[in-house]
Amino acid sequence: MKNEDYIAFTGDTGDFDLLLNDYKLSESALRFPNVNSILIPKKAEYNLRKYVSKAMLKTVDPDFDIAVEKCLVFLSNLASTYYTDSKWKPLNAMLLHEQSRNADNTFIYTKIIEVLTSGTSKGAFIEVDRSYQVGVQSKRFRFTEIYLKAGLVEYIIQNTEIIRTRNKMYYKQLHEAFQNPICSNLIAMYPKIDLPTSEELLLIGRQLVKEGRCTKKGKILTMRNKHKDHYWLDIKNRSFVEDNIKLFEFLTSRGFMIPSVGDISSGCRVVDSFTLMPAWIREQITVDGKKLIECDYSAFHPNIAIKLYDGSLSYITHELVAKEAKIDVKDVKKLHLSFFNMKWDDMRKSALFNYYAENESDMLARIYKDKNENGYKITSRKMFKAEVDVMTDVIQYLSSKNIFVLYIYDALLCEEKDFIIVTETMNRIILKHGIKTNIKSKNLNFQEEISTELDEVETLQQSKYFLNEIVNLYEVLPQLSFDVDDTMKIIYDIDNSRVEMRSLVRYINRQRTQQKYNDYDGVQINTSTICKLKSLIEN
Repeated sequence: MKNEDYIAFTGDTGDFDLLLNDYKLSESALRFPNVNSILIPKKAEYNLRKYVSKAMLKTVDPDFDIAVEKCLVFLSNLASTYYTDSKWKPLNAMLLHEQSRNADNTFIYTKIIEVLTSGTSKGAFIEVDRSYQVGVQSKRFRFTEIYLKAGLVEYIIQNTEIIRTRNKMYYKQLHEAFQNPICSNLIAMYPKIDLPTSEELLLIGRQLVKEGRCTKKGKILTMRNKHKDHYWLDIKNRSFVEDNIKLFEFLTSRGFMIPSVGDISSGCRVVDSFTLMPAWIREQITVDGKKLIECDYSAFHPNIAIKLYDGSLSYITHELVAKEAKIDVKDVKKLHLSFFNMKWDDMRKSALFNYYAENESDMLARIYKDKNENGYKITSRKMFKAEVDVMTDVIQYLSSKNIFVLYIYDALLCEEKDFIIVTETMNRIILKHGIKTNIKSKNLNFQEEISTELDEVETLQQSKYFLNEIVNLYEVLPQLSFDVDDTMKIIYDIDNSRVEMRSLVRYINRQRTQQKYNDYDGVQINTSTICKLKSLIEN
């Protein structure tokens, strides 16, 4: 390239020619969402301008239009509550101040709250929960029924100063995201993603309803078909396709959310458009026309609890608990979502309590002591923190290999080509954290394809290896008749998929000796395994 191609922008009109002719620079305007755009309840702007006292609006700002827009920005903070079960949302005072302050740093947001709670002759815009505690929980707000029923509409902010403030906040949040390994990984993943259309989702949703699909929390996926909530007697046990699609549009239609890190109460979990998306919709995401594969740990939180509170069990699964506790496995999965996070009295009422009382009585005693001394939420905070630590290490390693994934708390969505290395990394790192579990793939067809491929390897003519030869365990272990799970477990134990043949021989001999003990939980080594191993070694 010629030197003139590197001309710095100086304000000359020639710079615009350079901008238009440089592909990367000309596309830069597409990289960030429009901070001018907010979602507000329908008729909120009209009612503010038409019916709210001008004198009261002037306490927000002497300029009538600016005062209205600052009120609308406040209302936009509550837009997400249209899609949550609880309509109350805590709003941090410093965030509200940053959004609305004047050039002299005056606190304006309290005046905005007065305007919105006073409202018009037809009623207030918002309600305030007065039960908040200073220094403990932010004040909570919610839309009044009038505006909850109205629905949302896009509003484009006009005031330059408000736009500048929002730009500053946007870039601050983006900068913070790049400092976090999980967030920066997500930002790298976003450009690859192709989303389904709302029309496609409606067809898919209808089919899933026919198949009897339920959410992770056991809610029945249902077509609303324009019916109101009172149409169903069990409304709380249903999740509606149309509502899910509206949430999807809210999360993606104006660009993806900047991934952000939660506070200590959530263990610093990361939240973005995809963690908040209904699972059945998330399953439709594609990269290069192929759906992503979900990799998640088996009974992750129970195994974390065992590690944190010095339990004796290992590699616990929902299926194991269901069998021993004589509870349906679907119920066990649902109960495990909240069991350790409950208040102690609620834990005692859970159908899982007897199982853990019989098998992990000392662990339960330690959990009781911790909850009693530090509040019942201490358990969930510790477990979330452990979860985030594991996922951070996994994602940092994958990012170093230029492999990017979608993060869904304790699960990762990856491309098919990366499945093996993602599962290997997840299993290797979880053991380094001392948590005894491993990943399972929810894409059973793909798992079966891998099994078939490994089985086919076994039918090939067996190769001979020297003891000092570096071998690929993905090729050698199937020849010893190890299945996919055992193959992966051995690789995690050895902590490498490429080793000297001599190291594999030592590992097999060591495992054969250790399996004589009652507490052995490794792969089984039989006489056939030893004979096949000997046949692979070049004399």
